[in-house]
Amino acid sequence: MSLLSVSLASIPVSAQIIPDNTLPENSAVTPQGNIRQIDGGTRRGNTLFHSFERFSVPTGETAFFNNAVDIQNIFSRVTGSSISEINGILKANGVANLFLINPNGIIFGENASLDIGGSFFATSADRVVFANGTEFRATNPNSPPLLIINIPIGLRFRENPGSIVNRSQSPGLQVASEQTLALVGGDVRLEGGKLTASEGRIELGSVAGNNFIGISSESEGFALNYNEVQNFQEIRLSALATINTSGEQGGKIQIQGRQVNLTGDSAIISSTSGEGIGGDIFIVASDSITITEQQSGLFAEVRPNATGRGGTISIETRRLTLTNGAQISVTTLGFGQAGNLAIAATESIDLVGEAPDRQSPSGLFARVEAGATGNGGNIILETNRLTIRNGAQVSTDTLGFGRAGDLFINASEVEVIGSTVDGRSASGLYAQVDEGGTGNGGNLTINTNQLIVSEGGQISTTARNIGRAGILTINANNAVILSGTAPVSEPQQNQRSGIFVSAEPAFQDESGNLIITTADAGELIINTPELIVENGARISADNFGTGGGSNVNLNVSRLVIRDGGQIGAGSLLGSNPIENERGSGGTLTVNASDSVEITGTDRIGSNLENSRLFTLAEGTGEAGSLNIFTPNLTVGNGGEVNVSSTGTGEAGNLTVEANSIRLDHGNLQAETRLGTQGNITINSPDILLRRGSKITTNSLETGTGGNITINSNQLVAIENSDISANAQAGLGGQVIINVDAIFGTQFRTQQTSASDITATSELGAEFSGTVELNNEIDPTQGLVDLPQTVVDPAVLIAQDPCKQGADSEFVITGRGGLPPSPQETVRSEETFVSLIELPPEVDSRRNDTPSQKSRVQSNTSTNYNQPVSSLDIVPARGWIRNEKGEVILVSYDPTQTGVQRQRQRSTQCEL
Repeated sequence: MSLLSVSLASIPVSAQIIPDNTLPENSAVTPQGNIRQIDGGTRRGNTLFHSFERFSVPTGETAFFNNAVDIQNIFSRVTGSSISEINGILKANGVANLFLINPNGIIFGENASLDIGGSFFATSADRVVFANGTEFRATNPNSPPLLIINIPIGLRFRENPGSIVNRSQSPGLQVASEQTLALVGGDVRLEGGKLTASEGRIELGSVAGNNFIGISSESEGFALNYNEVQNFQEIRLSALATINTSGEQGGKIQIQGRQVNLTGDSAIISSTSGEGIGGDIFIVASDSITITEQQSGLFAEVRPNATGRGGTISIETRRLTLTNGAQISVTTLGFGQAGNLAIAATESIDLVGEAPDRQSPSGLFARVEAGATGNGGNIILETNRLTIRNGAQVSTDTLGFGRAGDLFINASEVEVIGSTVDGRSASGLYAQVDEGGTGNGGNLTINTNQLIVSEGGQISTTARNIGRAGILTINANNAVILSGTAPVSEPQQNQRSGIFVSAEPAFQDESGNLIITTADAGELIINTPELIVENGARISADNFGTGGGSNVNLNVSRLVIRDGGQIGAGSLLGSNPIENERGSGGTLTVNASDSVEITGTDRIGSNLENSRLFTLAEGTGEAGSLNIFTPNLTVGNGGEVNVSSTGTGEAGNLTVEANSIRLDHGNLQAETRLGTQGNITINSPDILLRRGSKITTNSLETGTGGNITINSNQLVAIENSDISANAQAGLGGQVIINVDAIFGTQFRTQQTSASDITATSELGAEFSGTVELNNEIDPTQGLVDLPQTVVDPAVLIAQDPCKQGADSEFVITGRGGLPPSPQETVRSEETFVSLIELPPEVDSRRNDTPSQKSRVQSNTSTNYNQPVSSLDIVPARGWIRNEKGEVILVSYDPTQTGVQRQRQRSTQCEL
């Protein structure tokens, strides 16, 4: 047996609490069965001071502070070098607050508990500081302050403060209602331990050495402030540890450390079960907060039938990470409104995965539960980088009568990636009205530099049943990129990456009744320089119910839809069509200040999908209209722009305004099956169709073909590219083309293998539509028939034009251009530009008579006032402007420089 074991074995149980002799009136410990009664101590007013060399309470025993009932605060310090181990009960009379101070650390065992009427502090601080600067110290112990003092103002820590550990179970450490329970030291660990302060306050603080924590009086006992703390340490909850301040109005919880970790289904809870405002949960971690494993998390609730407002959860840290089903939520199940969830993480928020049993995703939630009438709380996230992946979620939703809360995100980068392993649940940002919910959905707003949604990740505002879906607004300074589908072997349509606003399909309630959604779909607004939708990703605004459709406004510089990407708005049937009754689809508007590009295809599961920009109606509802405003529109390689109806509802109208339109094996379509409308209006100076491209408003079955109106300067359609408003069993539409010049296509009564303009009906000519082609300019107008005789340039060269023109004139004729042949003069309507006369000083030096002056100046120097030294006339090689802005002909090519230019200036034409 070791000497330490012998030493400990020889200490009687009563010696676990050993007073020291450092007080004017020392503490006294009296054993009374399993109770150790503590009397004596030094009193100052309503404050009692105790001092011990050792202080531990074995299992089954009680340390009873037998204080007078008028005592308000009991300060008990440990001046020795041993840790306090509390496995029994700490008890005090009346409503006294008990402070247990041991710089070496304190451990609460599984059987530890409290029986006190006031607040309880367990701390490894070195001293308690009072208002006049006096201290009650555990190391280098001093006498208590002589002044009558009731409230301390702070705790001061020496180097390497000891840890505070709580393993207490059933009921754990618990204080009376509206009191404070505080564990403050070096590392603070709850290893399966429980802390309870109903409607009170719980404080956990972990600080490094040489720091000071302030104390102030609150209605719930005491509150701590960490304004002067420079360095923190770790706080850890594990193995089903709980912190709970639930009650009629819920209590407050404050936790501050360097790292805060929750594992093993540990939870922090503040619920409101009556009236009043619930308590807030406030967590600050200078480095990180990590919550992992199913049921681990932070929860603020309004309980059923409660009318009070729920508490707010506020988090400040550098990094927040939730994994394996961990959650933070604010919820109402009653009449009161849920509190808000606010997170500020300077570096990152990372939400990953779902619980091992696949019943709950990791994430952040604000919810109105079924039957609740209170409104949901808001979620506000501020961070540099927000990442949601592998099925994790951030959601504000309602399953009850109350309105769902709003979701606000301010982050430099936002990434929503992937889904659960089986593809069943997408990673996502959601604001929803769920099945059974009758309240309105919340709004979802994202402000970021770059948003990436990939591998099946989704962002949506949706509504089921009644009510209205929220508004989804995305403001991205750089780009929004949507890419791909869920990484499963056979991805389905609902496993596309994307952004969605919708009124959802009908569903069965708990009684088996089919509930048709009457909610209005929300709105979608995206503002970004670059929007890319690719590899099967989708943006959609769909109405599966009988309410109103959604409007979509895309305000971008550049829109790219490629490789099976799609953007659409529609009135759709879904999987439970009820007599095809549907509300209208919404309007889709694209404002692209630079360009719109729609190209390519991709395979989604076993289906080959075209890249598309579209509106669609499948039932009785009307498809919404599609408007595109951009300088440059390109549709190619199977890409489509489509407004159509496959049911009895009307197709939407397509309006395109662009400086340039390029269709290269691409289509602009407005199709109907049984309905009407589906018109296309195009305003563009420059339109090119090639490789089988189409502009069509065709009608399938008994529908009426829509109308096509094209206003352009130049329309080119080649390689079997068609413009048509045809019908199968209905009336053909009308084609009106107002164009200055049209090439490669023409009106025909039937389609051919060439490029055609048609408005036919398979019912016969009398049911065909009309084609109106208005050419404002004849492309052959003004052309001159060239002479049949070919000019022989050798004959002209032999005539030596230099000599022939010795006494001739050279005339600048304005707009210029060549005559029809070298033998003819330029046209008389060309503008004549007069030449300047030689300067006077040139005339005096040459002594030429007026008849000898040439009407052409041919200078060989950049000094335009230099006199001509001879009668030699040099042919002009170009022209320049002098300092007066006058045009001067020169004998050299002014576009050349250096030696080449000097050679040209010295060359003359012999007369």
